[in-house]
Amino acid sequence: MLSQRMTKSLLMLHVAETDEKKRSAFDEFSATVNLFDKTLAAFLKGGTTASGDGKPIYLSAVKDQNSQVVAVSASLLWAIVHKELMPVIEQGAAISGAGLDAALNVILNYNQQMLGLMNDLTTALEQNATREVFYLRILQAGLLLLALLNFGLVCKRLLWQVKHTQNNLKALRNIIDSIETGIVLCDKSQVVRSANKAANQLFGYNDTGLIGRQLHQLIFEDDARMLGVRRDNSTFVAKVDTQTLFELNDEINLCTIVDVSEQEDKEKELMRLAFHDPLTGLPNRALMFERLKQDLLRAKRDSTFLAVMFVDLDGFKAVNDSLGHDAGDELLRMVSKRFQSCCREVDTVARLGGDEFLFILTSLHSVAAAKHLAENVLKAANQAFLIQQKAVKVGASIGVAIYPQDHSEAELLLKYADDAMYLAKQNGKNGYAFAADLN
Repeated sequence: MLSQRMTKSLLMLHVAETDEKKRSAFDEFSATVNLFDKTLAAFLKGGTTASGDGKPIYLSAVKDQNSQVVAVSASLLWAIVHKELMPVIEQGAAISGAGLDAALNVILNYNQQMLGLMNDLTTALEQNATREVFYLRILQAGLLLLALLNFGLVCKRLLWQVKHTQNNLKALRNIIDSIETGIVLCDKSQVVRSANKAANQLFGYNDTGLIGRQLHQLIFEDDARMLGVRRDNSTFVAKVDTQTLFELNDEINLCTIVDVSEQEDKEKELMRLAFHDPLTGLPNRALMFERLKQDLLRAKRDSTFLAVMFVDLDGFKAVNDSLGHDAGDELLRMVSKRFQSCCREVDTVARLGGDEFLFILTSLHSVAAAKHLAENVLKAANQAFLIQQKAVKVGASIGVAIYPQDHSEAELLLKYADDAMYLAKQNGKNGYAFAADLN
């Protein structure tokens, strides 16, 4: 998702502590903005952009009315966002914190709208492609049926060419066996009658091992995806396409089967990188905000309390300065694990950047429960950490905002929790304060 890459790179530029990291984050941000701009322009007017592997690719302008409406809407929204991002592009990695904050606010405010519009555009294009593929498959099935009928007539009229035909069939079998995609032919009872070499290898059988087996023993649906079962009972994620053909009065089901396990793993990893902090593995700001909105809807429906807890470590900079950034990173990882152990599975612990963390505590039946967790987080932070064979101690300043008594909007709950955290720092650090104390 290009919009997510822009958000991530801008956040990395915001928290980068060295010139090298800032340049790297800026280069990623600048490249992503340029790629998003080219891609959107290509959808509107046609042009060259880059594919997922970085290679140039030409996109024709969208032609159907639905896609054009979505593309124009995305272009208008992008014009607003792009204008606010230009100061970052122009000033480069040396841009001030205020400039970055302004750009971050804009991209976070419009990120979901851009993502939604690009998803709508992708969906519209996929629907058009699906229709085209459907018609192509009908044409292919018709051509194959005509070829089979013609083959039968030729066999009846030219019996003397039987030997020659057998040689042709052997050659065809060799060609099908050379195809890397698994191909299986089943009868109307879903019994395998023929399979090419790739299909037998995919399922772990010899050249004739699949013949006579039921297709449902080889392929089944699990959680809206198809899984293939190998001979050793291991499974793989399968992409299955099926065509039903008719040869005279016989029904033939032609299945193509591809192992897409590696592709699914890559997609999961990309999702993890887009929505999780690379250092600690915790949810990042984007995922935290999505969960907060969903948890607020659940709290409203169930009439329960929800707490947003903003945590900033006290003394973290001293550890970085005295022991180095590697020690600081190790400390953040250890703190993350302790913070997670303080919460339930339904709660969320996210890292916002630097030494800032945010807790979302759901399904609370009293404000006292949030106070109790704040005390547990303080105890966890105050316990010594063993880093580089040295005992390291830090503290934590915590700000807590409660739904619904402090506010019902996600953005304002975050702001009040942040303000309460600064109040805790003003009160001497290593403590907690509630948003109600701000009045």
